[in-house]
Amino acid sequence: MNGLLVNLVLTLSWVMVTGVFTFVNILIGFLLGYGVLAITQQVTGRPGYAGKLVKTLSLVAFFAYELFLANIRLAIDVIRPNERLRPAIVAVPLSARTDLEITILANLITLTPGSTSIELSDDRKTLWVHLVDIEDSSLEEVRNEIKRGLERRLLDVMR
Repeated sequence: MNGLLVNLVLTLSWVMVTGVFTFVNILIGFLLGYGVLAITQQVTGRPGYAGKLVKTLSLVAFFAYELFLANIRLAIDVIRPNERLRPAIVAVPLSARTDLEITILANLITLTPGSTSIELSDDRKTLWVHLVDIEDSSLEEVRNEIKRGLERRLLDVMR
């Protein structure tokens, strides 16, 4: 059974046992259910929902931070039109293999202001990304930022 579903059942059980249907009590039930699942998974030695939830939250936080920084950078570029932009197209070698992994990665890149996924190679091993401004970074640095940052966190969640 899916870990999230089990956690929701545990949360509902907690709310029914306590008889209090408030946001705080639901949150307490969810956290207690998460704790029970985390302990259970450690005892059985099976990684699962508890670890995935932490990795998912890490991916969401990382993407939100990158989204914030990209918006600030793009706003500065718009405010200072005298600055010379350095657009580039970067070939990013992929560790992602499934359609879902590649699609989510490409969409996360495209959702970030100033970058767009433009093409996937025929062998599905390279994603071409257009960047509005590479700042002072080299193409290799940009490629490594995508690989070590977004793709690594995404694959941690997906696999």
